Amino acid sequence: MNTTILNILCEGQTEEKFIKDVLKPYFSSYGLVVKSRLLVTSKNKKAKGGLLSYTQAKSDLFMWMKEVEHRGSETHFFTTMFDFYALPDDFPNMIQSKSIADPYLRITNVEESFKQDISNERFIPYIQLHEFEALMFSDITKLAMEYPKCSKEIEDLENILAKYNGNPELINNSPETAPSKRIIAAIEGKQKYSYNKPRSGAVVTSAIGLPVLMQNCRHFREWIDKIISETALINNNEN
Repeated sequence: MNTTILNILCEGQTEEKFIKDVLKPYFSSYGLVVKSRLLVTSKNKKAKGGLLSYTQAKSDLFMWMKEVEHRGSETHFFTTMFDFYALPDDFPNMIQSKSIADPYLRITNVEESFKQDISNERFIPYIQLHEFEALMFSDITKLAMEYPKCSKEIEDLENILAKYNGNPELINNSPETAPSKRIIAAIEGKQKYSYNKPRSGAVVTSAIGLPVLMQNCRHFREWIDKIISETALINNNEN
């Protein structure tokens, strides 16, 4: 029996934990085996995590594709989970896209150019608007599970959504106002907490639940739906 495997190349430990705790069980219900891998920052030092350049991401993707290309009993799909916040300028069409005002059109432009450059029908690029922590704003009150003494600060975070018409993906990407920067400032600003990004990201998004994340985050939902439809389509054509 053929096994369908979804390989997700991710930027950091926060995304990797989210993939294992939240995405893997969901995709399993569609018959997909999910595997994740961190970007390799330094092959000499064996360091992992962090997106430094497009060349790095492309190299890691091609290496992974080559590793599995002759596994006859498996059908492999590839995707990414990178943040649009601080995405390196050498990504395909990244600099040109900065003139596009609509963030959804901007990110689609970059993703389509990314897909064209990789040139693999089983590659489904995904770049998070504007970074992973935007998903947490789908219900940021769940952050109180991790930081119960920060209720006032978490309430302030919740109020941020009103400025963006309730759309977490529109919370912007400057060094001061990106979603993670807002959360870190709130949690570490007045309390003696040290914000644990990987753990808190997975705990909060798990508590929110994938249906709510998909309902509130359009670009994220489109990625999930595309994975399900494209894996089913190619598998049906091959069986």
